[in-house]
Amino acid sequence: MITRRDLFKVAGVGAVALAAAPGLVGQSFGAKKISIDDSLKEHLGVGLSGLKESNLITIKAPTIAESGANVPVQVSANIPIEQVESLHIFADKNPNPWLISVDLSPMNGEVFLATRIKLAKTSPVRAVVKMKDGTLLAAAKEVKVTIGGCG
Repeated sequence: MITRRDLFKVAGVGAVALAAAPGLVGQSFGAKKISIDDSLKEHLGVGLSGLKESNLITIKAPTIAESGANVPVQVSANIPIEQVESLHIFADKNPNPWLISVDLSPMNGEVFLATRIKLAKTSPVRAVVKMKDGTLLAAAKEVKVTIGGCG
């Protein structure tokens, strides 16, 4: 059984930890917004201009999402898995646009990823496939959010 004294000790330690790390707390609450171009450069080494639009990539997502807190997204590509290194998903208008990166191998069988994402507001959802030769293929789909999910 936890006593009131033990509860105050734990709360005190938590308060000290928060006071000692104000930079970390600010970052976790989105103190700094990152542009899509900067996020792409950080994760892939190139900005929007370095991506090659491709109709081989298909993004399945709702055109209108009632809540941005839980948006289902499926990405597939009609590209041989042996030629693909990784798959990345970004949401242009999120405070931090990078959502997920997945390394793929022939053991995956095909280029496919199904997940749920958070969207702060109406935004293009961008899928980028990095090929083994370094080429970056991309596709985007606009998802309209009626209620934001990131804040």
